Amino acid sequence: MSDTVNQPSFEEAIRSLEKVVRTLELGEVPLEQALELFQEGIGLVKVCSNKLDEAEKKIQLLMEGPEGQLKLRPAVSLEEGA
Repeated sequence: MSDTVNQPSFEEAIRSLEKVVRTLELGEVPLEQALELFQEGIGLVKVCSNKLDEAEKKIQLLMEGPEGQLKLRPAVSLEEGA
């Protein structure tokens, strides 16, 4: 799924992933189908992760400078601290 034009939106990918998880949790699918669903789920997780990474890069915090002017600065990720 390297072509972003064919990728689902984040919300679509989450809904699809939830459906895959529910199906797997029921445990009523044959092993081969379960493996295919698991593989599909892994792909959906990657899509969601990439979409979240893209969104994080676009987020900017509006900060007030020392003289009262407004400045834009990149958001700090949760791993880096606030």
